[in-house]
Formats: sequence, structure tokens, C-alpha cells
Amino acid sequence: MSQVLYRKYRPQSFDEIVGQQHIVTTLRNAIKTGDISHAYLFSGPRGTGKTTMARVFTKTLNCNSSAQKDDVCLKCDICNQLEKGSFVDLIEIDAASNRGIDDIRELKEAVRVSPAVGDYKVYLVDEAHMLTKEASNALLKMLEEPPAHAIFILATTEPHKLLPTIMSRTQHFDFHFLNSDEIKNKLQGILTREKRILESAVLDLVTLASGGSLRDAESILGKILSLNTPTEQVVRGILGLVDIIKISNFIDFLIENKKDDALNYINEITQTGTDLEQFIINTIEYMRKILFLKMSPSSEKLIAKNFTKEELQVAKKQTDLLTEKKIYGIIKQLLNASQDIKYSPVPQLPLELAVVEIIGEE
Repeated sequence: MSQVLYRKYRPQSFDEIVGQQHIVTTLRNAIKTGDISHAYLFSGPRGTGKTTMARVFTKTLNCNSSAQKDDVCLKCDICNQLEKGSFVDLIEIDAASNRGIDDIRELKEAVRVSPAVGDYKVYLVDEAHMLTKEASNALLKMLEEPPAHAIFILATTEPHKLLPTIMSRTQHFDFHFLNSDEIKNKLQGILTREKRILESAVLDLVTLASGGSLRDAESILGKILSLNTPTEQVVRGILGLVDIIKISNFIDFLIENKKDDALNYINEITQTGTDLEQFIINTIEYMRKILFLKMSPSSEKLIAKNFTKEELQVAKKQTDLLTEKKIYGIIKQLLNASQDIKYSPVPQLPLELAVVEIIGEE
């Protein structure tokens, strides 16, 4: 069975990590100077590289064969073991499954044991916010008096759920979503190594669908590469993405206050198989870009990355025709519809009601 792309091309050194350069620089400097903290907190959205950063940090700390202290050789036993996931001095704990006081007590006993191979024993606690209150208090005691050889890395998507006392005893790094250029460059590198070619428009769709998560982008790319002819239209269907032309046509009806045309259009796209929930989500994102163009014309360069030249011209024209109040009203009603559609017995009803409210506001 072929390996999934995000595992096959997981970064093995700091130099290979995409984005999060503020974190890479700080950790490398800490290793250079020997100013290593006993506890770190990696927080941020899923798929942004928290676990990968923890593994590369562990590898760099324990690799003694590299010419540079803040780098890895990728050849020694420690580097090979970490690449294969068999390094005994990196203990990964899923707090969602091992969240009780007994699990942390077992960890407390294990922490006392010196590293078997490397210089440091690293404990990576994933989804740390899932620990029970009792387990969190037990973990806190370990963070207060850790052995010199032990390093704790807590990874979480919800840092606000951690005990404040735990957060105060860690060095906190905030991971963020990657920008479109960072993701596209990484995907293009994978395509080169896989000896595959994709249309630029398809790569743009993958980047857009990833939402800034590199892991999601690599997973989507793997799915697309399994197709014989991954054209733009085929990929849109697989990803459930709605054509921007459909969205801009709908917005035209709202701009021109054509209530009947807008309602008929909703039923028309429903009958042709458009996923209305996804249509609403994509329309909200489209209107968000319209809002940026309206409030800050200088944002055009940034927004243009998500449009073709023709689509951008249409969006700019619609921006000129819309007032800020109208944009706010459309977004507000679409947000309501995006929630209501989950429970509506008639899928198109929440969007139809949104149209009535939007046009009625003028």
C-alpha cells in the first residue's frame, strides 16, 4: 500500500518545515545556546505542524552527528529511528484516549527513568486540553519539578481549556494557518518529486479547499492524484466547491433586488445537484472578500490570488455597486442560513428566507 502524502513528505529537519518560521527560529536559537525549556506548549489549528515540529525538535536535540548544533544529520541511528517512528525516547501520548489520573501517574513513574538512547527524553502530549482536572493537576506537579533529562511538549487546538497554572509553566508557541503561497509551493514540490503535473487552476482549488491546513492540502492532493484526468471541473465536484460564476450570478440578483429571480435561481441550482450548504459557505467567503475590497481597496492584491482575472473584474464591479450596509446585511443573513440549513426539512428554505430578508432591507 502506498504511503499517504502527508506522511511520505513529512519534514525531517527544521529546514524542511514550511511556514511557522517564528517558531523554527526560536527553537533553533534555544538549541544553539543550550537554553532549553523543560516544557513547551504548541497551540494552533489542526494540520499546521504541531506534531511535526515536536518531532523535528526532538530529533535535533538528540542528534549528535550533525556539523551544526541546531541541525540534524539524517543518517545516524537516532535520526533513522525518529523517521521510522521507533525512537524510544520520544513518548507520544494521546490525551483524548489517555486522559485519566491513572495514566498520568504511570507517566510520572516513567519520567524518572533516564533516556535509553538520546540525551533527552521527550514527552509529547497531544490534545492536552482533553486531560481531566485530576490528571491536569498531576501533570502540573511534574512540570513544577521535572528531571533534567525530561522535556514536555503539550500540543492542543484549544489552549484556553488548559489550567492557567500549566500554561504559566510552559514556553508557549502559537501556530497559524499557512498562506496560499506556502501551501502551493509545498504541493508543487511534491508534484515534482512524484513526477506528476496538474493544471494551475486545480492546484489553486486544492489550496483553497485546504483552508490553510498543510496536512489537509496534502491529503486532498493525494486523493486527486489517484484520478486519471483531474480536470478543474472534476476536482470542483470532488471537493464540493461551488463555481464562483454561480455565486456571482446569485449576488447580481441581490444587488439588483430581483427577489423572484433569486428565488428561482436557488431552486434551479438545487435541481441541478448543487450542495446548498456548501453554496452558502462559499458565498459567505465570497462576500467576505467583497467586504475587504470595499473597506480596503489595497487588499486587492491579496484577494486576487483566489480569483481568475475575469472573476476578479466581476467581484470589483459588484463591490462598486454594493454599500457597506448591504454587504453586512448579506453576510449576516447568510450566516443565519448556514446554521438553519443543518436542521431544515426543506434544504432551500433558509436561503430563500435569507433572500427575502436581504432584499427587504433595502
